[in-house]
Amino acid sequence: MNIKQLEAFLAIARHGSFVEAAERLNLTQSTVSARIKELEQDLAVPLFDRTRRQIQLTPKGRELLDYADRALALQQEIKRRIGSPEALAGVVRIGVAELIAVTWLPRFTAMVRERYPAVTLQFEVAMNPSMLNGVRSGDLDIGLIIQPERQTELEMRHLGTVPFAWMAGTSFELPERAVTAEDLRRWPIIYQSADSYMNQLMNSILYPGGGGRRSGTSCNSLAARISLTAAGLGVSLMPLTTLGRDIQEGRLRILPIEPRHVEVSYSAVCAISDSAPGFRLLMDLAVAASSFQGVAEVSTPPAPLASGEAFPGESGGPP
Repeated sequence: MNIKQLEAFLAIARHGSFVEAAERLNLTQSTVSARIKELEQDLAVPLFDRTRRQIQLTPKGRELLDYADRALALQQEIKRRIGSPEALAGVVRIGVAELIAVTWLPRFTAMVRERYPAVTLQFEVAMNPSMLNGVRSGDLDIGLIIQPERQTELEMRHLGTVPFAWMAGTSFELPERAVTAEDLRRWPIIYQSADSYMNQLMNSILYPGGGGRRSGTSCNSLAARISLTAAGLGVSLMPLTTLGRDIQEGRLRILPIEPRHVEVSYSAVCAISDSAPGFRLLMDLAVAASSFQGVAEVSTPPAPLASGEAFPGESGGPP
């Protein structure tokens, strides 16, 4: 029995399939299957019931879960306290807000690749609620997200703020006066899904007392919302960071409404229970890479660890 076999066992137990476990561990499915076969032969018991449509743990498999969790946690503690110096290594799963993905994410990726070439980044572009749930559950290691309210179970790094403004396409008919909140309530809105942060922000502006119903179109893609707005199909609250050319060339126009801008803050987050030094270093690199306003000035990227570590769940070596 070895740590890599226990890693494979836990990945299958958590994600429900050999295929998903292989993707999470950045291994081939045959490698994962071989490790489980070796582990079952070593323990002389089956760990998974393969007769059902969906793989399930056997009673002995369920009993092994707690031992495997403790074994991997102890391995990471040994690496942090006693391990010899080496580069960070392993797969890191990062949830990313779409605005970050289309602005400074390439710079962050290049910085990580240059500083920690043995690190493999797996990005998932998603909405705030799913990313927060992913960080809490362990499905994501880090989230680069719209800043949530302070939460005791999360460690945060401020990534700066982005000004958002209400916008419409040139074909959308506007009154020859300042736009009011009452106008917005009457017009179709291009908005995100009901549980998104931006949807909640729009609601707080349109209906500060709560309640209210809007007409319009829901779409989780920023690029699609820009296209729908530019086509005159509604108004939307859009980031000024990426739309300077669209405004300058007349495809979009900022509505004359007060306040003209709404500042939205972004943060890097990870679960405090999982905030290994490697995750904190990558969060600091995200701060250094961010192009958003008001981010803390970082003249040089953070220094590497004095003693190396692999990320939780990763041995750092080849499979």
